[in-house]
Amino acid sequence: MTDSNTDIILERKSDKVPDGNCRPTIFVCEGHSIAEYRLSGIQNLGRPADGIMPEVPAYSRFVSRNHGIFETEGRSTTFTAINTTNGILYKGEYLKPWSKIQLRDGDELTVPAGEEETDRSVLLVYASSEERIQFWRRLQQASRDKLTGLCDRESFITWWKQNHKNRDYAQTMLFILDMDDFKQINDREGHNAGDAALRMVADILRRAVRYENQVCRWGGDEFVGIIPVEPLKAKERLAEIAQKIWDDSTDSGYPLSVSIGYVDMHKAKDILDIQGIVGMADQALYTAKSSGKSRIEEHR
Repeated sequence: MTDSNTDIILERKSDKVPDGNCRPTIFVCEGHSIAEYRLSGIQNLGRPADGIMPEVPAYSRFVSRNHGIFETEGRSTTFTAINTTNGILYKGEYLKPWSKIQLRDGDELTVPAGEEETDRSVLLVYASSEERIQFWRRLQQASRDKLTGLCDRESFITWWKQNHKNRDYAQTMLFILDMDDFKQINDREGHNAGDAALRMVADILRRAVRYENQVCRWGGDEFVGIIPVEPLKAKERLAEIAQKIWDDSTDSGYPLSVSIGYVDMHKAKDILDIQGIVGMADQALYTAKSSGKSRIEEHR
């Protein structure tokens, strides 16, 4: 298979016996985002909705809530297609609803997004050998910020383009969070302490959102995220995050405050213009910083 982002070609070795210490794994590729799920027992492939989280989630709107079933016993996995709107492709052919196939190392399944939106199709790669698992993990790490493990900017933008029509985001705020006086932490405590502070903030943000791709490290000590709440609740939700950062950093011995700017994404002329929307939130962040820091401001 040729990966469009890396131009690396990996030959499929269909006759290779899976490594004895490897558990079958499925890699779900959506744009620049790659997620890994270990396979065991019966697990559903589907799009999270109404509080229901499938064992193998894919967030694209082209994926049905119940799109298929993985059944794994030992190191052997089968996939059963479900009767869905977009269907699923195996070796370039649509699987018939309720047909079952035996997966082999390197097999690919694709949920198509249509002829005009092929870049939004969802690719699932089955890996049961250590060689292939490590290969896809390297690709996965390439789409992540190396220090914090969060999505990088490009993956975040791609994820939003794929998911902005999800009804979960009918009311959505975008925020940009900046660590106050971060340079002083590096100067006073050293860069190791600064890196630890960045990782701490990243972990808190990761736990604060429903889907990991909702937040990214935008650059330096700035983080950008999306929270699906109504405007009146946005400041309250962001205040909880800021307080958690203060409490956890105080416990670690290095009190850290943050400033946050946020904006209602649906006020933007183009909801897909993430750069422009971040610019609006950044204006609110500037107001928070210039008003004394450790503040939360909405773009008006």
